[in-house]
Amino acid sequence: MLRLIFLFLIAFLVGADEFLLGPILTPIGADLSVPPERIALFITAYSLPLAIMAPILGGVSDRYGRLAVLVPSTLVFGLASIATSFVPTFETGIATRILTGAASGGMLGIAMAMAGDLGEKAAPKAIAFVTSGLTLGIILSPGIGALSAEYWSWRFAFAALGGLALIVVLVGLPSLRSSLAPESQPNVDDGAATEPLFVPGALGSLIAMAAGLGGAIGCFALVGERLRSLYAWDTATVGMVYVGFGILTLVGNFTMPMALARVGSGRALMRIALIFVLVAIAITYVFDGLPSALILLALAIWAALGGIGAPGLQTHIAQLSPSRRGALMALAGSSMNLGVAGATALASSVYPLGAAWVALVALVLIMIAIIALRPETANSPQ
Repeated sequence: MLRLIFLFLIAFLVGADEFLLGPILTPIGADLSVPPERIALFITAYSLPLAIMAPILGGVSDRYGRLAVLVPSTLVFGLASIATSFVPTFETGIATRILTGAASGGMLGIAMAMAGDLGEKAAPKAIAFVTSGLTLGIILSPGIGALSAEYWSWRFAFAALGGLALIVVLVGLPSLRSSLAPESQPNVDDGAATEPLFVPGALGSLIAMAAGLGGAIGCFALVGERLRSLYAWDTATVGMVYVGFGILTLVGNFTMPMALARVGSGRALMRIALIFVLVAIAITYVFDGLPSALILLALAIWAALGGIGAPGLQTHIAQLSPSRRGALMALAGSSMNLGVAGATALASSVYPLGAAWVALVALVLIMIAIIALRPETANSPQ
């Protein structure tokens, strides 16, 4: 259990860092003497190195061991986050964010792979638990950033995040080295360097991570604007909806193992979840005269089923190839991040034409994911 707690914290750090900036772009811009929209480049400077480095570092972990990548990556993440809290200029901040993003590439995917290394019976619960750390980081980080900026400084949020990372490195990760069971550590002689990365089912699963999960998250980015236009809700009310969405996603994460036991396949579980999510998106964006209770019910279904489907698909990916698990789990994270970026940009560009266009974007992306998750062979991993 100690092992999973620290993997949970690793996922929390990555989730928190990704969504920390949302409410504090303006105070950072004012402090560094640049417009807030330029501070948004901090997000790009973080996400692109993460997407590039994740599959590379995941492959290294398959060959040389998970902790050989996870420990230095978390250490660099912590130091770079603390460095961000001291930056004197915008350009220096971009440099520290690039370093933070590159380090993150060796964290979440590796943590997921270590959860998958625990074996077929234990992996689903472990992956769901680690995913809940990511979800919790996403839920709490906007509030952490806003409170830090309001009562202390935006710099405090990055310092706190970096400090937590260093605590995890110094206290938690060394203990993992002695607690890891032999079967949970990659065998560097098992052909990991020569076995094909895209084993049967891998490409379709990665496409589903980008188009399905990334598409659903990207379309959700506009939910706040949709609720404001429908019901003229204020920012506080919309914020509470986002909090509720995050809590229900967390509940979905924890209930995934039970759902997986019933369905029997992470691939099939994600397909079922995507169908319900698509219906919820249609209810949210297509119809204008619906009562708010029905929209909130649709959002609740969207959150809970998304929280179930995402770790279900990650469990499926973890089972595809034990010797390439690190690279595949890291690629899954990169695929999701790229999918979120692309879907958010696409949905935002069509939203001014009408809310129903967002539902059309979701329909195309989620149908691509559902098709990509079809069984390839009778013997493909489930």
